[in-house]
Amino acid sequence: MVSRLLCFLCVLVAVTGITDEQYYSMPRLFELDDYDECQVSRGAFCVGSFHLSSQKYNRLLNMIQTVSEDKHKFNHTVIHRGYCVTTTCAHISGEFLPEIFEECVHNLTKTKYKLDAKLLNLDNCKTSTSPPKMPLDVYDLIFASITGLILIANIVGTAYELLRSSDDKPNRFLIAWSLISNWRRLTANYDKADSRFDALMPVHGMKAITLILVILAHSIIAHHMTYIHNPQFLEKGITHPLSILLYNGTTVVQIFIILSSFLLAYNVMLSLDTDPKKQLNFQIWWQMILHRIVRIMPLNMFVIGLTATWWRFSSDGPLWSSLVEAESARCRRKWWTNILFINNLVGPDDRCLIQTWFLAVDMQLYVITSLLLIFLARKPQIAIKILASLFVIAIIANYYLAYYLDLKSILFIARPELIRAQYTGVPSFNWQYAAAWGSLPAALLGLLLAFLLRALTTSGYQLQQNKCYRVLYRLSVPSILLWIMCGYFVRDSSSKTLVTLYTAVERPGFSIIMVTAMLGFFLKIDRIYWQVLTWRIWQILGRMSLSVLLVHWCYNLTFLAIKTNLARVSVFEIGGHIFTSMVMTYVTSVPLYLMVEIPAQKILQTLYIS
Repeated sequence: MVSRLLCFLCVLVAVTGITDEQYYSMPRLFELDDYDECQVSRGAFCVGSFHLSSQKYNRLLNMIQTVSEDKHKFNHTVIHRGYCVTTTCAHISGEFLPEIFEECVHNLTKTKYKLDAKLLNLDNCKTSTSPPKMPLDVYDLIFASITGLILIANIVGTAYELLRSSDDKPNRFLIAWSLISNWRRLTANYDKADSRFDALMPVHGMKAITLILVILAHSIIAHHMTYIHNPQFLEKGITHPLSILLYNGTTVVQIFIILSSFLLAYNVMLSLDTDPKKQLNFQIWWQMILHRIVRIMPLNMFVIGLTATWWRFSSDGPLWSSLVEAESARCRRKWWTNILFINNLVGPDDRCLIQTWFLAVDMQLYVITSLLLIFLARKPQIAIKILASLFVIAIIANYYLAYYLDLKSILFIARPELIRAQYTGVPSFNWQYAAAWGSLPAALLGLLLAFLLRALTTSGYQLQQNKCYRVLYRLSVPSILLWIMCGYFVRDSSSKTLVTLYTAVERPGFSIIMVTAMLGFFLKIDRIYWQVLTWRIWQILGRMSLSVLLVHWCYNLTFLAIKTNLARVSVFEIGGHIFTSMVMTYVTSVPLYLMVEIPAQKILQTLYIS
């Protein structure tokens, strides 16, 4: 009878999960001594991860293993410890810090839980007098010299504009470095007398709002990577229906893909209207690619250089080595792949700034869409049919690719332990989420939107008067949220066909809804949406999009790496981290835009145009 009851209780636990009492009977997932106190007392501080095991059957270990098999839980068979070895491990004798640290954790775990703890990964062991893990070297000095030259160039350029005669023709190379001129460009409110340009005003709002959502998502991801006091908050949170907006909301990045190809095609077709005899050939195609490289590469190189060099000296903390110095080391190894925009293809698990996969994908798709544009720009009627066909083909190709390679949407791999590891070793992230073909349908839809808007403009057809479209437009914005929320009903599916089908249509479905909404925005169907998206502040923030995209992850990590004890996770704590990261990101983006991004673009454009 007793055995049957125990059996029933085991089944009940397996189905409903464990109680809070059982959860807290396990070894704490994270423990972290006060780092500042240890440093003041000139103690030695060690941080590392340990695997739990037992040489004989242990009921507690069995429960830990069962809990860890739940995809919504962290891996509790691996515990993470940060101890002031001098005090917490004072009972262990020895001279080699890592050995003292390992024996200390093993003894404490054995005494309290009757479990063995074996060192898996040692992040760092140091004292207040320990030399830096990555000391100052020639690369740091080179970057400092480049930064100094940039600063001098800005001073000279600004002084030149202040002192030059307004009657004289400005020197293009000097004026490019003028902070005054670049500030005017940042804050300019252009008079869109031409309705074709005026229609694009909502673009700034869409870019700025999307980036705010990206910062929000990355703040939560960063909290998975640190040592937290209450990991159960994240474990429970991921099962909440509204959490799907975060874990399935990453698809909003497709907005940037759509806008990139849309603006490319729209501007090319406007240039053809201005100069009907303009030739579209491979020379023009190369100029498009060169223009894109000039737009992105200088600031991309600068931020990666800063991340790989001086960022690691900016502060300190118990997790500084694992969060900041590790990221800096990866940027030293991978910088060249970022410069060539192939960082998502070469060594994809070794990521320097996780968000830069987007820049690689954007450039790869830009090459493809610009090439398509060369052939289709003068054939708008057949272009819509060809692009629609390619869109369908891309979806079908992604379906078969996902099916045979067992690739899944981010929805199905968004698990606490995988998020903590930044999806290292997860093929679905590398070859579906961060791969160009995964975003190809959105890029094709961007081209299609440009041709469709041009066709409506030239034909004079008033789509905004079409009742059917007005209904679709009204439904499009709430449908964006509903589409993301639909993932809640399939994320626990075990059907390979359903999972693959969702993986193939998730992004295209979102893109179709978004394009439907964009078309209405550009046609000014709704005054409320138009006023919201064309807000003056969005124009300024939208122009700094590249700076914001590149910088924000550094702040996400820095604010957690400098914490000297366990981080408590709550809605308000994460909200504070998001707000602080956002403010510092935009504050930093202003000088980056004024002193690096715009001057470099002007100089390089002057060089290759001349």
